[in-house]
Amino acid sequence: MENCKKSMLIEPNDNVAVAVEPIEAGDYTMVAGEKLTANQFIKEGHKIARVDIAKGGEILKYGVHIGVASKDIKKGDWVYEENVYDDFEEINRDQRAYYRSMAPDALDYTDTRIYTKEELNLPETIMGYKRADGSFGIRNQVLVISLVQCSNNAVQRISTACNVPATFVDAACGEFPDRFARTLKGFITAGTHPNTFGVVLLSLGCQQTNPEEVAEAIRKTGRPVVNISIQADGGVTKAIADGIQAVNEMKAQAAAQKREPCPTSGLVISGYNGGSDWTSGLSANPAVGEAIDMHLAIGGKAVQICGRGGYPTNAGSYEIGMRLMEIGDFFNEDCARRGGKGLSQVNPTPGNKAGGLTTMTEKNLGSFKTQGHGRILGILDCGDPVPGPGNWGINQAQGANDAYASTSLAMSGCHICLFTTGRGNPIGNACMTTIKITGNPSTATKLEDMIDYSAKPMLYGEKTLQESGRELYDLILRVANGEETKAEKLGDYSWTTPHGTSYNGDY
Repeated sequence: MENCKKSMLIEPNDNVAVAVEPIEAGDYTMVAGEKLTANQFIKEGHKIARVDIAKGGEILKYGVHIGVASKDIKKGDWVYEENVYDDFEEINRDQRAYYRSMAPDALDYTDTRIYTKEELNLPETIMGYKRADGSFGIRNQVLVISLVQCSNNAVQRISTACNVPATFVDAACGEFPDRFARTLKGFITAGTHPNTFGVVLLSLGCQQTNPEEVAEAIRKTGRPVVNISIQADGGVTKAIADGIQAVNEMKAQAAAQKREPCPTSGLVISGYNGGSDWTSGLSANPAVGEAIDMHLAIGGKAVQICGRGGYPTNAGSYEIGMRLMEIGDFFNEDCARRGGKGLSQVNPTPGNKAGGLTTMTEKNLGSFKTQGHGRILGILDCGDPVPGPGNWGINQAQGANDAYASTSLAMSGCHICLFTTGRGNPIGNACMTTIKITGNPSTATKLEDMIDYSAKPMLYGEKTLQESGRELYDLILRVANGEETKAEKLGDYSWTTPHGTSYNGDY
């Protein structure tokens, strides 16, 4: 007996639909009023062909080309990596050539706002912790920083005993100048992050890093710093004991500081997605983009990773558009050097493909929705602070490494990362507060201990994009005022300083 199963048609001209629930072979789904019978099992979130697609024919989703049929596909077939060729590199090359052929004034670079400050009626202030350098935090953390891998264990012991975040390092000794400069920037930006109250630095004593140089850079911002050396202090046991004492004394000082009104527009927020699946581009990512649009409308600050480049359509000026394409050229050339073809050899990841995302174009179309409508006003290097209101990009490549990405955002002083994850990801950050969002009903239920907001109602049309975006922004306000996130409850405090502009930020 055949059963009718749910599916979704995103745009009328798509030649594939998305299975909202598993469809067994022989079962059918109704697409735009037409009965479509599955020829084989179609997984939840995966694509089913609406029509016959000949080898070499376009696969259309979101109303646009996402790939090419690598063999004949029959109406009702499962459309996935076995019968789809990912022509991302060819499309990307052609698009870059097209935009470079255009005159500088051919595009309108006006920043289009979809909201006004007045219609949103958002609170002017949140309650934060004011810093001596003029910034403010939404957390008042004492941070323990390991200055060399040899002190990682001692730092872990101190962090666990005192229940405070810590950052670790995989080398920080014998590094060449370019790499070491980034390592140093990682130490300093963690210690001066708006959410950091004070810092305990722990080193071995003979490492490449000069602890006093790091301490002085942090002290200049008005934060207390204690410097401990294992060799000078008399061994690991003594260093751990002294570290625990120093942390507890700082925690008492931090607890005495009261929250004060701080401008909501001063919050730096970001949108990022990791562990994407079919629901990400349809619910969680657009909800994040909507919340970011609301923040920009009140004069807020937003930052995003743009280390893979972009197009002038995302830029606030011709010059920024060309810079985004230069970054993309470098990234794509680096990927080709590594594997011969490019990014589509390794991305989408196996997890993305299992979640229904077959090609890089398909994944990107959903991923870009976290950015909202604000155009990129400037390109920052990793660790540069956000200079003012508006949407800013960070030139930090990361192929599929969420730890590098979240750390890059934190290094620019981001207060809150809106992290979408269809498949589920528990990662937090040692300095930046992370809000986890999913649109996947199963993930929201099974992985409830790591998800802060479910966009499931939007996926099923029970709530509008605008309603979901406002709900998410209300959550941002509550978190900014002190509500604990799931990553904080789990004690997930990741920090992985990226050390280059290569595919995965590792050289």
